[in-house]
Amino acid sequence: MATDVGEVHATSGNAGSDAFTVFHKLSDFDWLKVLAVSVQHEVIEGVRFPRFPADQLQANFVGSANATALHEAHQFYAELKRQASAEGSPLQADSRILDFGCGWGRYLRFFWKDVRESGLFGVDVDPDILSTCMQTGVRGKFARIQPTGKLPFDDGFFSHAMAYSVFTHLPEPVHMHWMQELARVIRPGGTFTLTLEPRRFLHFVAELGTKNTQDNGWHEVLVRHASSIPQLLNLFNEGKIAYLPTGGGGVRSSDVYGDAVVPLSFIAKHWTRYFEIVDYIDDPARFWQAVLVVKRRVA
Repeated sequence: MATDVGEVHATSGNAGSDAFTVFHKLSDFDWLKVLAVSVQHEVIEGVRFPRFPADQLQANFVGSANATALHEAHQFYAELKRQASAEGSPLQADSRILDFGCGWGRYLRFFWKDVRESGLFGVDVDPDILSTCMQTGVRGKFARIQPTGKLPFDDGFFSHAMAYSVFTHLPEPVHMHWMQELARVIRPGGTFTLTLEPRRFLHFVAELGTKNTQDNGWHEVLVRHASSIPQLLNLFNEGKIAYLPTGGGGVRSSDVYGDAVVPLSFIAKHWTRYFEIVDYIDDPARFWQAVLVVKRRVA
């Protein structure tokens, strides 16, 4: 397999190979190049790649689309793999990974190289976006979950789990529910990598109060809460989740979905019965949201 994008063989016609067989020895960076080519070419090196949904749909979920969305996702993907390996639980062919809140399947496309298709799983509360995953050919097994429902998996089923920009939206009762449910399905020693909104998000919302937000729907919703920032900062400083009930429309009503700013002290207080905190990265030069890595405790 050529590693330079210019040498990737985009072909047409029948495609019967799977990505793990063809690409699993590829470096993560070269795999990113292949995925970027797949935006325009459905068959590469005899492997049929998932198609991409409409640009606006992609952007509605992740803020960008196509190659830009892939490049933005790559750093979190690489960090998850690095941390898992450092904890003695590297992604392998027989791993099982859950993308909790999988959206249109951006991250499952990445893990397709590392794990056999039988070990790829995605869940979401949005039935339409799960249909999009299946219609575009994203590999993996998908299941719809209710906002405070159960995961349809046995105890200790997963070796790895991730949640990108999910716990950034959950009020405390929903946050606690899913933390405990994810702890149930992650095996002892398994890693869970997720993002959280750090304190700087509250300052970001406060600054929106001084700007014209009419050209950005999300900012326009956030700015309605700018006057509440002093009280929300107090909650954060007390080790509590600062929750903005912004809602997300459809299945994402404001009682289960908004914008949540979660202090690390909250994680230390409420998660450590189930998880060991491995790392917390709050570096805006690397990640827009803070990245938390935890490991399921051994009973």
